[in-house]
Amino acid sequence: MGKKPIIDLKPLDLSFQDRDQIIKLLTFKKSNMTLDIAIYEKDKFIKNSTMVFAHLPKNLKSAIKPL
Repeated sequence: MGKKPIIDLKPLDLSFQDRDQIIKLLTFKKSNMTLDIAIYEKDKFIKNSTMVFAHLPKNLKSAIKPL
Protein backbone atom coordinates (compact mmCIF):
# COMPACT_ATOMS: atom_id res chain seq x y z
CA MET A 1 0.00 0.00 0.00
CA GLY A 2 2.92 2.36 0.65
CA LYS A 3 4.32 4.20 3.62
CA LYS A 4 2.14 5.61 6.37
CA PRO A 5 1.10 9.26 5.95
CA ILE A 6 1.57 9.93 9.71
CA ILE A 7 4.51 8.58 11.69
CA ASP A 8 4.34 8.29 15.47
CA LEU A 9 7.63 9.64 16.85
CA LYS A 10 6.83 9.25 20.58
CA PRO A 11 8.60 5.86 20.93
CA LEU A 12 11.80 7.41 19.51
CA ASP A 13 11.85 10.07 22.28
CA LEU A 14 13.26 12.79 20.01
CA SER A 15 13.66 16.29 21.43
CA PHE A 16 15.76 19.44 21.18
CA GLN A 17 16.26 22.63 23.13
CA ASP A 18 15.20 26.02 21.81
CA ARG A 19 16.03 28.92 24.15
CA ASP A 20 14.55 27.95 27.55
CA GLN A 21 12.21 25.35 26.11
CA ILE A 22 12.45 21.63 25.39
CA ILE A 23 10.61 20.64 22.21
CA LYS A 24 9.52 16.99 22.04
CA LEU A 25 8.49 15.52 18.71
CA LEU A 26 5.18 13.62 18.73
CA THR A 27 4.13 12.86 15.14
CA PHE A 28 5.32 13.60 11.60
CA LYS A 29 2.76 14.22 8.86
CA LYS A 30 4.32 13.39 5.50
CA SER A 31 1.56 14.94 3.39
CA ASN A 32 2.38 18.51 4.43
CA MET A 33 5.80 17.91 6.09
CA THR A 34 4.75 19.15 9.54
CA LEU A 35 5.39 17.88 13.04
CA ASP A 36 3.14 17.83 16.06
CA ILE A 37 5.23 18.89 19.04
CA ALA A 38 4.94 19.28 22.81
CA ILE A 39 6.63 22.29 24.39
CA TYR A 40 8.06 22.09 27.91
CA GLU A 41 9.68 24.78 30.03
CA LYS A 42 11.57 23.79 33.20
CA ASP A 43 10.10 20.25 32.93
CA LYS A 44 6.57 21.69 32.94
CA PHE A 45 4.26 21.10 29.96
CA ILE A 46 3.32 24.39 28.27
CA LYS A 47 1.35 23.45 25.13
CA ASN A 48 1.06 21.27 22.03
CA SER A 49 1.79 22.93 18.73
CA THR A 50 2.92 22.24 15.15
CA MET A 51 6.08 23.16 13.28
CA VAL A 52 7.39 22.63 9.78
CA PHE A 53 9.99 19.97 9.12
CA ALA A 54 12.43 22.56 7.71
CA HIS A 55 12.80 24.22 11.13
CA LEU A 56 14.18 21.09 12.80
CA PRO A 57 17.86 20.86 13.75
CA LYS A 58 19.89 18.96 11.14
CA ASN A 59 20.60 15.93 13.39
CA LEU A 60 16.86 15.35 13.96
CA LYS A 61 16.05 15.74 10.27
CA SER A 62 18.45 12.90 9.47
CA ALA A 63 16.86 10.75 12.20
CA ILE A 64 13.35 11.24 10.75
CA LYS A 65 14.09 11.34 7.01
CA PRO A 66 14.56 7.53 6.55
CA LEU A 67 11.12 6.90 8.07
